[in-house]
Amino acid sequence: MEERSNRENVVSYYDEHVQHKLNDYIKVNPRIEFAWKTVLDNAPANPLHILEVGCGMGNVSSRMHKHWPDATITGIDISTLSIQIAQKLFANDQLTFRETILTPDTFKNEQFDLIVFMDVYEHIAVADRSDVHAALNKLLKNKGRIILTVPTPHNLKWSLINKPETMQPVDEYISYEVIGKLAADTGTEVMLYQLKNVWNVGDYAHIVLEKNDDFEAAFFSPKPVTTKQRTSRIIGKLKAKLGSFIRRYQVRKKLG
Repeated sequence: MEERSNRENVVSYYDEHVQHKLNDYIKVNPRIEFAWKTVLDNAPANPLHILEVGCGMGNVSSRMHKHWPDATITGIDISTLSIQIAQKLFANDQLTFRETILTPDTFKNEQFDLIVFMDVYEHIAVADRSDVHAALNKLLKNKGRIILTVPTPHNLKWSLINKPETMQPVDEYISYEVIGKLAADTGTEVMLYQLKNVWNVGDYAHIVLEKNDDFEAAFFSPKPVTTKQRTSRIIGKLKAKLGSFIRRYQVRKKLG
């Protein structure tokens, strides 16, 4: 009963704050613009199946649809009103929205090339992370990527003291250790962990995780990928040998 009550409180909160999400769409929000650039820079090439978790009223899902028109995109959110607005504003045959949370049972036989959490992962309660991680492990394709943007812990600590009215029903600190646990549980590697200066120095972190089941075979492959890579390796070895010869000469000259 308490779990249901807590969920109802969260849904009510986000339903009441839909206007803020509409303003983010109508106006330019630097936080979203920074995050969108990270998505463009780090998404897999030509993703065909995309999931946005915590899509709100669908602004970013719509952007992804315009950028990758051949992709099938699904946006999910806990807010009833947000999903209703997203369906009215953006839904079509390639872009759909569902009112739900992410669990291992949310999608039956689907997998995704790209899964996006734009300022959402910090709003997942610690007790719920295991279900979310299990779902991601199941849903992410090989060579697929998860892209997250989150406020840094010191950002949330500052907000709690100076702007407590901006805190949401669930606001967890997402440290690098938390991201490490996420990577371990989802069978992914951390490809990017980068601090961004949106409104203040280092107030947001952008993270990219990749699942690569072929990593070991690729890593231990004796063949260079290209002729250019082979040439680069040969030149690198020659430079290293020359540098070693020069340093040995200098050492002997100075030390006798």
